[in-house]
Amino acid sequence: MVMRKLIPVLLLILIVVVSGCLFKPPAEVKFSVDKTLVRPGGTIHVMILVNNTGKVGLTGATLVLGDDSFQILQEPKFPEILPVGDAVQLVWILRAPLKPGVYNLKLSLELTDELKRSWTGFYGQFRITVSSEAGPSDEVEVNVEAPEVIRGGETANLTVIIKNKLDVPIELRDLSFNLFNGMKVASAGTLPASVDGKDEVRVRYTVRAPYAYREGYISTILKYAISGAEGSTVKSFPLKVVWEPWNQSTEVLKEAYGLKYHWVTDEYIVDGYWMERYNSTSEFNRTEFRNMTLRIIRSAESEPQAAEAIYSWMMRTYSLGDTTSTLEPDKILPQDRISYAEAQILITAMLRSVDIPARIITLSNGTDCTMRPMTEFYTADGWYIVDVKHGFVGSVDDYLASPYFPKVYQLVTRDGFRIVAQAPATLQGHEHVDVTGDFLANLEDRLLKKVTERLKPELRSKLMLVMNNLDENERLYALFLFASAPNEEDLNRVLSEYGTGKIEQDVKTMYEFYKNMTWRDDFTRYWKIFAGEV
Repeated sequence: MVMRKLIPVLLLILIVVVSGCLFKPPAEVKFSVDKTLVRPGGTIHVMILVNNTGKVGLTGATLVLGDDSFQILQEPKFPEILPVGDAVQLVWILRAPLKPGVYNLKLSLELTDELKRSWTGFYGQFRITVSSEAGPSDEVEVNVEAPEVIRGGETANLTVIIKNKLDVPIELRDLSFNLFNGMKVASAGTLPASVDGKDEVRVRYTVRAPYAYREGYISTILKYAISGAEGSTVKSFPLKVVWEPWNQSTEVLKEAYGLKYHWVTDEYIVDGYWMERYNSTSEFNRTEFRNMTLRIIRSAESEPQAAEAIYSWMMRTYSLGDTTSTLEPDKILPQDRISYAEAQILITAMLRSVDIPARIITLSNGTDCTMRPMTEFYTADGWYIVDVKHGFVGSVDDYLASPYFPKVYQLVTRDGFRIVAQAPATLQGHEHVDVTGDFLANLEDRLLKKVTERLKPELRSKLMLVMNNLDENERLYALFLFASAPNEEDLNRVLSEYGTGKIEQDVKTMYEFYKNMTWRDDFTRYWKIFAGEV
C-alpha cells in the first residue's frame, strides 16, 4: 500500500530529473579575482562571467559576501536584459579588511530573470592574504593615465600602460572598459598582439562623457596569455564627470536635453486656470533670476545638486503655509512667508533661470488642476522631483518609493485624478499634459527595484519569496509598506526578524483592512503598524 502511494511521486521526480528542470541552472557562472595578496584596505576586483544558458532573459545579479570584513565599493551595472545565449563580464570592486591576516572570501551570486524568479547556487571561494608587504603583480602590470575630472559632453584621453614584468613575451588577447552609464569609447588605439619580455606598450583611448554627473571607478580589464595559459588583470581608477548646464551654450543645451529643452525657455509656469483663480500670471524674466540663483548654487556640479541647494536656501529663507497670494515669481521672491504652491513656482523659475528644464506637476480632477503641486526637473537620467511640502528631492523612482506617493496612487486609481504637467502657451484655460503614465508604468517593477536596493543582499531572495505568494494588489501594498520604512536599518531589521509566513499574513491582513479606507498623506504610519511600533 505504501509503495503504491510512492510510485507516482517517484515517477514525478524521475520526470523532473530527466527533463533537467530540477538541476539545470539558468546560466553558466565563472568567478575570478585579480589578486589574492592585497594591502590592508586595498582593492580587490571580483570578476564574474555570466553566460545565459537558460530559456528566458536575465535581468539582474546580486553578489553576497560571506565575510563582512570585505566591503563592496562599487557594483557593476547589469544589462537591462541579458538575452539567452549572450554573456556579460561583471566586475565588483571590493575593499579588503584593514586588519592583516588570511581571509576566506566566500562569494554567492543570485540571478533574477524576466519572470521575476530568483536563482541561487552560484558560488566562488578564494583565500585572500591581507598584508602590508603586499606588492604589485609579478606578471603583468596595468596602469591608466587619465584626468581626475571631466565635464559632461566633453571627451577625455585615457592612456593604458601595459607592462610585462616577465622575461618571456605575453600575448594580448583583449582590452575593455567598464565605463559609467552613458559614457562611450569615441576612439581606440590598436592593441598590439604581444608585449616583449621586460617591455611595455601604451594604448590610447578617447572617451566621451554623458551630459550628466557621474562619480566612481572606471575599470580596465586586460586579458592575456603566457605560453598559452590565459590570465587577466584589472585596473580601476577614480573619475568624476561634472555637468553644469548653466555654463553651457544654447547649442550644447539643445543637444543635451533634446525635446525637453523647451521646459527651459517656456514663458509661463502654470496655466490660465491658475491665472483666473488667483488673478495673477506666472510670467517671469529668466535673466533677472539667473545671477541670484547662480550665487545660491555656486558649488553645485549637477542638476540635482543645484535643486538641493535651491531647496535648502528656500527652507532657510521662508516660512511656509497654505495661502497663495500671487503666481508671479518676482513678487514671491521678496516675501518672507509663502505658500507651498508659491514655493514650487519659485523653485521652477529659479531652475529654468540656470538652464535646467523644469515644470510644475499637479493633480487634476478634470476641473481643478492646482492640487498637490510639485516641481519636476529633467536630467539625462530622467525626471527628478522637488516636493517642498514633504521635504523631498530625488528622482521620480525615488519618489514612487517614498511614503508620499501611495496617497497620490490612491487618488489616481480610486478617485479618478490625473497627474498633469503644466504646459501653458496662451493662458487660455487648462493647458497641461497628462503624465500619469510616467508614474504608473511598470510601477511594481520600479518599486521592487528600489526596495531591493535598500535591502542587504542576503535578504533579497526572502523578499522575492514573499512577493511570489501575494496577489497583484497585495504585492503593491507590500512594496508601499517596505518603501515607507524610515530608513534602511529599520527595513532590514524587520524583514530579517520576521519570517516569510508572518510577513505575508500581516501584509494580507493590513491590505484587506485598509484597502477601502482613505490612506494617510504619509504612509509611514502603516509601516509603523506593520513593524509593531504602534
